[in-house]
Amino acid sequence: MKKVVKKGLRSGLQASKKLANSNKYSKKMAQKLKKATLAAIGTGGAQEVYNVSSFYPSIQDYYYQTKDFNEKKDPLISILLPTYNTPENYLRECIESIIVQSYFKWELCIADDNSPDKNVIKIIKEYQKKDKRIKLVERKTNGHISEATNSALKIATGEFVALMDHDDVLWPNALYEMVAVIRVNKKVDFIYTDEDKLDGTGKVHSYPFLKPDFSPEFLESCNYITHFSCIRTKVMKDVGGFRKGYEGAQDWDLFIRIAEVTQNIVHIPKILYSWRVHEASTASDTDAKPYVYEAQKKLLADHAERLNKEYKIGLGAIETGIIPQHRTIKYPIKTDDTLSVVLFHSDIERTRRFIRSLAATAAGAPYEILCVHDKTISPTIEGELRELNPQVSLRFLRVKDKKQTNTYLSAAKKAKGNYLLFANDNLEIISESWAKIFMGDAQLKHTGFVGPVLLNTDKATIMSAGLGLGYGEHGYLDMLQGMPFNDPHYTRGLYAKSRRNVSSVSSALFAIEKKRFLSFIEQGSSQFNIISTSLSMLEKEYRHIYTPYIQAVVHGRLPRIESNKLITEDRYLNPNFNHTNQNMEVRA
Repeated sequence: MKKVVKKGLRSGLQASKKLANSNKYSKKMAQKLKKATLAAIGTGGAQEVYNVSSFYPSIQDYYYQTKDFNEKKDPLISILLPTYNTPENYLRECIESIIVQSYFKWELCIADDNSPDKNVIKIIKEYQKKDKRIKLVERKTNGHISEATNSALKIATGEFVALMDHDDVLWPNALYEMVAVIRVNKKVDFIYTDEDKLDGTGKVHSYPFLKPDFSPEFLESCNYITHFSCIRTKVMKDVGGFRKGYEGAQDWDLFIRIAEVTQNIVHIPKILYSWRVHEASTASDTDAKPYVYEAQKKLLADHAERLNKEYKIGLGAIETGIIPQHRTIKYPIKTDDTLSVVLFHSDIERTRRFIRSLAATAAGAPYEILCVHDKTISPTIEGELRELNPQVSLRFLRVKDKKQTNTYLSAAKKAKGNYLLFANDNLEIISESWAKIFMGDAQLKHTGFVGPVLLNTDKATIMSAGLGLGYGEHGYLDMLQGMPFNDPHYTRGLYAKSRRNVSSVSSALFAIEKKRFLSFIEQGSSQFNIISTSLSMLEKEYRHIYTPYIQAVVHGRLPRIESNKLITEDRYLNPNFNHTNQNMEVRA
């Protein structure tokens, strides 16, 4: 760094340390923390208000963090903050939330995007006089958020940059938690955290969003990462920073491109950022910025094109998600791809209903049905079942015991398709194009199992939205069971209606590439177990996909799973969820 930068940084560090060690500051900070905590407890006016005191740092934690500092070894964090006509109270709260950070080695790089309201510059310069770590570039023309943030990036000198919006609030331990990760993981390129929402008064915290560890398919569905994010500066510059023309979805576009070039991504399962909710904010409603929709479609089309160049999978179709503000990529299948539906028969009426559901929802799809049974089926019944779907090949496989691993192997080897769909006969698929969606996701080179959302017979409530491992008394639970598919709850609705990664899917209905399945199932093992196999595949860096774009009704119960391989924490479910139920509730 230049001498002037070193001098300014040293001055800022000394100012922060002096504040942190003063009794006056101690009382002020204690009051601030207490006020922020109490404001959200017992407030019934906002939906999903939660107990902030369970997550907000204590005074003791704060002071420990101020002492845990190595000026020479710890990295400089450059916070990029674009401003434009920011309301005074929001701007002050934003800047002050940075000044009171328990980690001192930061610089605030503000780029004002030619605000007509000159009070914005006046306020920033006021803070500059108090803290030399604050830097300002005044843009002469308005270029919108992408160009403004890139201007802030140009004056950044830190090893890492952190992204922040001009009307939001950083929790006082945010930078410390980021640096704690960097200290132990020298290769980390991208860090993100959990967040909540803050009302316009700055008093009510609500909508805590507890995120999974990095979930590539979730990121293809929506920008679930949002705030708070910290990126290695070299990586940020290597991917070209923010791109003009993606305003409103610029963060999502950036995160997608970063995830394409590095796997060194870490999630901190702590709420460290409060996203301001007011009339003009995206946090309140994506419709506040209608141009977001086109930017979303464009960034995902770019992503699909880059994937096609690397993996030759064809351009995926970008479609509106189940949540209107989201998008989804539906990958095309190759002309010679076929699917074998391995149907485990137990009851003739169930089997009839299942085969009818296939015929009604997969017209023209390249699939066959292999009916696996351990009881005699008469030729008359066989003929009747074939007539239910005469356009599709229906074959029968007699086995001694459907539960044994060698049954799965025998069926897989007998199957003619290069993709397999294992199904219990108490199901009814109700989604169009299910075969193509299953194969489209299963073809991706990283994919293990693909599972749908399973619904109760009312077709409105969930039976299983993927498995949660480390949950319940048996070591797993079917997530969101009993919850409405259209649940207005912020987190449950998002997890239910987004294509995302899971640690395992239900064994009632799942798809997988045939050769991949055979490579993981060994002849002679006692019993196929989807949890054990799922975990083995995760260890080999395969990912399992839950897709709400395939829906199946369960007539009866789901199979009970007894696994010899269990885990205590599920990487795709936040550790701050209550593990005693499947409702994705914030722990007390």
